[in-house]
Amino acid sequence: MPLDLLILIIAAVLSLPGGLFVAWLVSRPGFHFLGLLGGLIGAALTAFGLWYFVKQSDITIDAVSWFFGSFLACSMGIALGALLVGFLFGRGRGSDVSAQEL
Repeated sequence: MPLDLLILIIAAVLSLPGGLFVAWLVSRPGFHFLGLLGGLIGAALTAFGLWYFVKQSDITIDAVSWFFGSFLACSMGIALGALLVGFLFGRGRGSDVSAQEL
């Protein structure tokens, strides 16, 4: 297994606890499980996107920058995945909410 892929996997796994906690916080109360699932999918897609970009562009990155960059990118991918699942499967507040009259 190449070193860059190993560092990417370690960074993605280490970003899961904090990122999934944020995914739990930003998801609606009835959709916490879907938020966590969306966070996992977001982390996986972000990690795959990073790996694909580095392999296709044939660039070299030092290990520390690669670790911190992929850690932060996977953390943001988790939060964005949870938000997207919330937007796709959330139904809003319902029709009983109306504008307040002044």
